[in-house]
Amino acid sequence: MFADDDHWRDWAMLALATASDYWGGGGFILVPYDRASGEPSPHFREVVRSYDPDHIVTLEVGATQMDEWYPGYIQISGVKDEAEHARLVRTIHGGVDDANGLRARSLVASWCSPFRSIRLTRDADTRQRETITKLGRADRSDRYRRGLTVAPLPSSTSRVAASASWRSDVGLAAAAKVGVADSESTERGEPELDSIGWMTKPFGEPPVSLLWTTAEPSQTTDEPDWWFRANQGLIQVSRSFTRDKGSVVVGDTGTDFALALAYDRILGRGVWLPSAVLGSADIMRRQVRPAVQSLIADLQQDASSLVVCSTSVPARKVARISESLQKHEYGFETEVDRETVQLRFADTGRSPLFYVVDDHVGASVFLPMAQDEDGTLNALTGLETPIPSELMYSVGSGKVPYWYVEVGMSGDHAPRARDIPASRLTIESGTFPEVQLRASADGVTFDPSSMGFVPGGSLLPGRIGRPRLRSLSLRAWVEGMAAAEGLGVRLSTPGRQAELVRRRIGSRRDLLDLVAGPSLSMLRAFIPYERRPDSRDPDTVVLGLDPYLSFGGIKNLLLDSEERTIEVIDVLTSARLLRRGLILNCSECGRPSFLDADRLGQQYECPQCATMNTLTSDRWRLGSEPRWFFDLYATFRELLASHGDVPILASAALSQRARGYLDTPELEFFELDGGKTVAEIDVISSVNGEVIVVEAKSSNEFSRGKRVDQVKKLLRIAEVLRADRIVLATLQDSWKPGDVEHLAKEAAKSAPFPLHTEVLAALGR
Repeated sequence: MFADDDHWRDWAMLALATASDYWGGGGFILVPYDRASGEPSPHFREVVRSYDPDHIVTLEVGATQMDEWYPGYIQISGVKDEAEHARLVRTIHGGVDDANGLRARSLVASWCSPFRSIRLTRDADTRQRETITKLGRADRSDRYRRGLTVAPLPSSTSRVAASASWRSDVGLAAAAKVGVADSESTERGEPELDSIGWMTKPFGEPPVSLLWTTAEPSQTTDEPDWWFRANQGLIQVSRSFTRDKGSVVVGDTGTDFALALAYDRILGRGVWLPSAVLGSADIMRRQVRPAVQSLIADLQQDASSLVVCSTSVPARKVARISESLQKHEYGFETEVDRETVQLRFADTGRSPLFYVVDDHVGASVFLPMAQDEDGTLNALTGLETPIPSELMYSVGSGKVPYWYVEVGMSGDHAPRARDIPASRLTIESGTFPEVQLRASADGVTFDPSSMGFVPGGSLLPGRIGRPRLRSLSLRAWVEGMAAAEGLGVRLSTPGRQAELVRRRIGSRRDLLDLVAGPSLSMLRAFIPYERRPDSRDPDTVVLGLDPYLSFGGIKNLLLDSEERTIEVIDVLTSARLLRRGLILNCSECGRPSFLDADRLGQQYECPQCATMNTLTSDRWRLGSEPRWFFDLYATFRELLASHGDVPILASAALSQRARGYLDTPELEFFELDGGKTVAEIDVISSVNGEVIVVEAKSSNEFSRGKRVDQVKKLLRIAEVLRADRIVLATLQDSWKPGDVEHLAKEAAKSAPFPLHTEVLAALGR
């Protein structure tokens, strides 16, 4: 985090120099905030969520430095003499907190899923404090420093690095690209403006002004590496696809600079063009345009996009700059696809690029798992943590392990990150957690340093943890997210009914296919009548208000062949959702009843008066032989009667466009303290990583007079779950416009991210 004010260049260079002290320095991004209000830049909401950081930190700025940047910020009572004030400031040890910087840091932390401590007592699921919240320049003499591990100094004497003393735009661009040297044997002047071409698209030998060397003569003739990568064995890898793979950010503000840096880390290519560069026609002609045009050509071949944007420059001017960058100096012109260069902010999606240690990348392991009833998978053994073959520090240094491990489980479609309490992601057998971990964009990230008992002098394998991880079902994930906000989760009555039907038919997918398929009209024919029908259907018998269908009635409703009808009936009877039986009366009470095949015999008992009857033609009245009828599972009848098929139809519609899909039956949220019901949610689904909250109705509007309350309940649960969108689903052709407008207006105010809204209409057709 850094302040975007008159001293933003000082803040930014200090941030980059601090990042360069630590392992993974090339993996840092900067997020600016308004120092007057403590508000982080809104342009970084999606950037931070895409980037999925392990930690969000403020800078530890020394008191002398802070007093120099902001005279009067440090107040010492009773001291009016400036010289005495300066002397006392120099005696202050440690960093000085910026109150609004702390507020901004807290807000940014709410955008993502950082590392948090796991409480040692297991009495509650809650989000604990973060493990690391501030960062200062490294003290390499501190052997037992807590927090991020300090990177060793480069072993060779030559590196490509910026100097911490630089403050020019070119110097900042260099620091963002390659890192900042820890110390300087000789002072280096600011790099020349013509170095910007290499920084726009690094190729060939770096500018001489960027070479850092120690006082000792070089012991190697190898090409110097960048400071960010020195001695760490880091490589940048891709984990997903995004159309945007490059950016040009125009402007002189700290926000513009930080956005270009973030795009560089996330997309792979981020170019910052301040006015100092744009104002030099010669540099633009010789350095910037050729580099940008080469970048455009690369992206065009890859069918990717380059975005041109700014947080401070008017859109028209940005458009003119974009046109200028594409203009060739010479007579020839090359055709640029209109889709290649676009005037907008980048769609970062799920961050495609990140740095990893070049060891064990993509390694696969097999874990024995046990499955809970709700579908959650629990590891039966601890994960053997991969150990890099080369370490930064010796085992005796007290500074290992120093790496983090990223784990993704095959087939796990539960929502990623979103700050679910870490205690839900692991199985703990004792008081102490095995490791510190967090929910990440790939699954789970953990610090392998053991949190349990580690004897003194242990070798490395004895000092790393082996967590027993869990792959959560969506129901378990929802329960974990809700518990952190003081809410409990249970099945509502329709949800319980849907689960009972699901258990008989098989999987949730089987239930969606059954209800959303051609069998729906047939299933609805079993819904009890509100009053006894006047007309008589020879293929339907109504006992009380419950209809029973014959084979012919089912066939007519399926609108299919006899063979297909037999197949459907066989599936449903095998699942015990349909029962085959006879409609028989009683010789004494005379009332007809349905007797399923299991209760039939030559002698049978009347279900209503317990009289024993003989199975003769008098009992079935019509026909020489009785005709089979079918009864639907009573719970299924009740579910359909209460329009419980509508949420299932909505789920089926959402799953059709999904590569990865999970959902839940209707859930009821209640307060853990007191048990008061908060809301009932018809469907919660995970669609391609998005969390969707669904309100499903047979009508096309909220209950009369209750729109405001129902929208508040939807939004509260959506915010608890960090949902991406709310869907209104209906059997009708559309949803009432006034309801949709009200929901969209309120959803746009949701924090930390506005919620999108959508309507699914004409379900089941």
